[in-house]
Amino acid sequence: MAEDWLVLKGLQWAWDHFDEIRDRIGKIRTWFRFDPGRGILIIGPGGAGKSTLARILSGDFDWLLDEPWRYNESFGVEEFALKDDPKTNIVVPPGQTHRRETLWADVERNLGAGHYRGVIVVNAFGYHTLANLSYKEHPLYDHTKESFLTAYLEACRRDELTVLKRIVGPLTTAPGRMWLLSVVAKEDLWDSDTQLASRFYTEGEYANLLDTVSRTKGAVNFRHELVKASLVISNFETSKGEILRKNTEGYDHRHCVGSLRLLLEAINSLREWEAKS
Repeated sequence: MAEDWLVLKGLQWAWDHFDEIRDRIGKIRTWFRFDPGRGILIIGPGGAGKSTLARILSGDFDWLLDEPWRYNESFGVEEFALKDDPKTNIVVPPGQTHRRETLWADVERNLGAGHYRGVIVVNAFGYHTLANLSYKEHPLYDHTKESFLTAYLEACRRDELTVLKRIVGPLTTAPGRMWLLSVVAKEDLWDSDTQLASRFYTEGEYANLLDTVSRTKGAVNFRHELVKASLVISNFETSKGEILRKNTEGYDHRHCVGSLRLLLEAINSLREWEAKS
């Protein structure tokens, strides 16, 4: 009973602050409408949280009724029109590896041609939802759940680098100013490994790839921001309901809403940068 009361108290605190969140999202949508000829590209591996973020930013997300922890695999390129301005699109191509070759070509071509004003790359430090099968049916499974999880996270982190590599070329050739926001989602799952996660995205190959874009386009024409976030608090589990890792103890709704605030502040900083052109 005491634990139930604490959960309800946390939910009430979060809900009390969603008016502020909605107001910030409204201001972001107003900014998006300033240039209705170009959209926003949200890209990343499958199961990282792209569609949920797109729905939040487009105004198509109901904080009371939606269940973002339920993974719905995308089969085609999704376009989310702003709720109050259908001329501005948020484009989300599916992230599954077997769909990239057929469905990403047009997206990459449009990126290189300058059809997008900015790109949001959604990562999850390897915690990509495992859909449609048990972890024991996955090719990486080798006797124990613990060894599978280690191998799976490493493979998914490599795939995050693969995604970034694919868009570096189009980013460097895109005309004019361009911003990129790296979102590391599902913070509630990897918060206890925050130093390791930070090094993965700020040092090594990930950072080097973005440095290449910055050097080519120049600081005047390219801006990058990195932010960690949790769009929902949930255990890491397969679509079969098998729990692979519980969310970090102590990561509550205050942390979740606070991370969303920081995400929106990062987007606002990009708005301010773009306004200086």
